[in-house]
Amino acid sequence: MGETMLTFLGSQILRLPFLIAYVTAIALAFSRYPTQGKPALLAGCGFFLFFMGWLINAVQMYWQISIFRDGGAMQALVRIASLTGLASHLLELVGLVLVMLALFGTRNSPVGGTESIDARNTRA
Repeated sequence: MGETMLTFLGSQILRLPFLIAYVTAIALAFSRYPTQGKPALLAGCGFFLFFMGWLINAVQMYWQISIFRDGGAMQALVRIASLTGLASHLLELVGLVLVMLALFGTRNSPVGGTESIDARNTRA
């Protein structure tokens, strides 16, 4: 493994728990979609956007490390870093909004029960 890859992996070690959490949250959200419906779908999409933001930041870090080793121009570094930073932060912002909608939006079932209000009204 090259020195650039080792440096990159070392720079990502503190961010690895976030990657694991995002992948786990995506799997849980989409596995609960049949029972929880729209909130699970919104949460899954939100966590997927968090994952994409993480991925963009990781690619940017790898590119920065490799360009420093190759002696690349700083102007190109600043331009690309700004664009990728903006893209990843926008993805994370939209992901956060989707997760908040999933958590605090309307629910499929009322609190304290598993059957819908319509099912209770038709039974009475």
